[in-house]
Amino acid sequence: LKLPTSGPGPFVHAAPSRGGFGRAHLRMAAAFEERLRRLTAGLLMPAVQAQELAEAEEEPLRLSDREIEQVFIDHVPGVRDFLFRGKPGLHSLRFMVSVYKDGLQGFRGTALQNHLLWCMRYVVHQGHNRIPGVAPHLVEVAEAFRECQAVQARAIERAALQLRNVTPDFPGLLTRFVGEYKTLALKMLAAERLAQGLATDYDPMPTHYENRLTADLGLALGANADDVRMAALDDHARKRFAPLAGEAAAAAAARCRQLFDARAMLQAFVAEVNSFSAESPQESLPCVFLRWVAEHLQHRHIVLDEETACRTSVDMPLALCIFEHLFLGGLGGAADEAIRGVPARELFLPAHDEGAPATTPTVCTKDTCSEAMSDVRSTSAESFDDHP
Repeated sequence: LKLPTSGPGPFVHAAPSRGGFGRAHLRMAAAFEERLRRLTAGLLMPAVQAQELAEAEEEPLRLSDREIEQVFIDHVPGVRDFLFRGKPGLHSLRFMVSVYKDGLQGFRGTALQNHLLWCMRYVVHQGHNRIPGVAPHLVEVAEAFRECQAVQARAIERAALQLRNVTPDFPGLLTRFVGEYKTLALKMLAAERLAQGLATDYDPMPTHYENRLTADLGLALGANADDVRMAALDDHARKRFAPLAGEAAAAAAARCRQLFDARAMLQAFVAEVNSFSAESPQESLPCVFLRWVAEHLQHRHIVLDEETACRTSVDMPLALCIFEHLFLGGLGGAADEAIRGVPARELFLPAHDEGAPATTPTVCTKDTCSEAMSDVRSTSAESFDDHP
């Protein structure tokens, strides 16, 4: 995910003029900020948590040491020179071979030992078979081997799940997307507490202290269950840092909620879904989003650009409505709020089964992504009949 810094909201692109228009402008901006605060409060809670995905299937050892190395050499530029934390002589490539064969030493004897071993082998085998699109995943894994095993484990698991094309439905995927911003807030909290002297970590990347906070606060904040599970198994975090509990944990969780950047999250969502193209991976957020739109929006044309209806064009107000609808159970705007001329309260089809976001995995294909865009466009054609 690209995590942009917070920028101006939809109502603050220009300085408001004097008089009634200026006051109305300020009221709209204040109302939007209040809705962001309510959204934050509704998101950072245990009920909004991406659950653990299925365990990896067993993947046998099939490649020699040389073949393993060659997979990364062929797909990752400069990988021969990668060093573990920049230390001379500790070449990352050697550790990649070891983890492919025997797994991550730091997770031996834990529930994740075989899961991570099979994930690593699956990623390497996909590279050996040269399947399309495998290179970025191998790069991510190789880069992680410059850092500690906690970072390596997350990169390996993420790459394997993405390569398997197994993804939650849109509400589940969006919950996981929100979880990435919870992780970012926890990283910010860790950096702040270290700067304040509340903890000491001499590592260049304070991954282990971040894991300590994730293990202690993750459930209360609704951090992704996979991340909480992995953080709880971080032996370095457990030995180096005292756990937070009671009032200290409650105060740290409250501070994390303050650091959570709902505006940046919505901006990233807008940028992501608007990036849809014929080359978008079938399990990507833009593809899954379009399939959801075809099934759940009453006015499906609202996600397309008005001139051509050939590309997605979601803006911040619509994004906020989508998040409120899925996570808060209702919209927080005024009764007469409209999105591109459509009353906001008429955007969504009536729900047949209200409840927490579903996370049932579905296997996607490129055809289903193309069909989703076709469904949105075909059901929207009449809405554009009057357009030039």
